[in-house]
Amino acid sequence: MDSLTIKADQLIKKYAFRSSLTGFIPIPLIDTLGLMGVQQVMLYSLAKLYDIPYSKAKAKTRIAGLTNGLTKIVATPRLGSALKLIPGIGTLAGGASMGVLGGASTYAVGKVFQQHFKAGGNLDDFDPDLAKETFDIEFKKGKELSRKKKQSSENSK
Repeated sequence: MDSLTIKADQLIKKYAFRSSLTGFIPIPLIDTLGLMGVQQVMLYSLAKLYDIPYSKAKAKTRIAGLTNGLTKIVATPRLGSALKLIPGIGTLAGGASMGVLGGASTYAVGKVFQQHFKAGGNLDDFDPDLAKETFDIEFKKGKELSRKKKQSSENSK
C-alpha cells in the first residue's frame, strides 16, 4: 500500500470517529448538521491530500447526491436523531444509533471519494449514481468498524 493511501485511510478513520461523536449532540437535527459538517471537512482534507481542487458548494452537493436516495441507510440516522425527542432513554438510544451510523456513513463517503480521487477523478466529474454500490459496501464495513471501536472503548473502561 502506498503512503498516500495510508494517509487517506488514516484521515477517513479519524473523521469517521469524529462523526460518531456528533451522534451524542443532544439536540435533534443539530447532530445531523454536525455530521454533514464533519463529512465536508473530511472531503476537503482528502481533496487537499490528492491535490484536487475543492469547492465547498460542490462537496456539499456531491455528498448529498451520494447519501440521498439511500432511503434505508439515510433514514436510520434521521430516526436516531428523532429518537432524541423522547426524554431519557430516547436520548441514549438515539445517540448510540447516530454514533454508529454517523461514523459508518462518514467512513463510506471517505472511501468512495478516496477511490474516485485515486483513479484521477475530481469533484466535477463525480457521479453519485455510479458510486452508490461502493457506498453501500463501504457503509457496511464502516458500521463494523464503528461497532468494534465502540466495543473496544467500552472494554477499556
